[in-house]
Amino acid sequence: PAFRAFQRAFLLGYLPALAADWLQGPLLFQLLQSRGFLRSQIAALYSCGFASNVAFGLVSGAVADRLGRKKSCVLSSGLCCASCLLQLSRDFLALAAARGLAGLGSSLLFSAFESWYVHEHLERHDFPAEWIPDTFSRVALWNGGLAVAAGLVAELAAEGLALGPVAPFLAA
Repeated sequence: PAFRAFQRAFLLGYLPALAADWLQGPLLFQLLQSRGFLRSQIAALYSCGFASNVAFGLVSGAVADRLGRKKSCVLSSGLCCASCLLQLSRDFLALAAARGLAGLGSSLLFSAFESWYVHEHLERHDFPAEWIPDTFSRVALWNGGLAVAAGLVAELAAEGLALGPVAPFLAA
């Protein structure tokens, strides 16, 4: 029972963070195109996010260990929020910063939360290491459903809230 309660607490924190990450993808191209950016400019903005994710991904685990896993999880969420709010801008440099922050946030998302879980599972609760895959298989299962649901929510938010393609970013 203690393990299931711990696992549930982790999933209740991690899955919404994953959902917020998924919400940022479906209408990004449409948002940038609606603002009059050329395909080459949109490609450059996408590249900013991917390059940021790759570059920071090389050190995000070490950052999470140095800063602290819990603080890194909060930082990941904060970067996501800042990135999403910058999507309200029509300025190319602000949008490039948004994509950079999104890359940083995603990199931390996929290292800090899982690192925190493994540490707490083994060190604080002293649960058997063999139980870890059960949690991550649940994450994988839910993550697929979240990806599909995020696409639907993004579309419904964009149409239903009359905010257009920026709505999913505000929801995230």
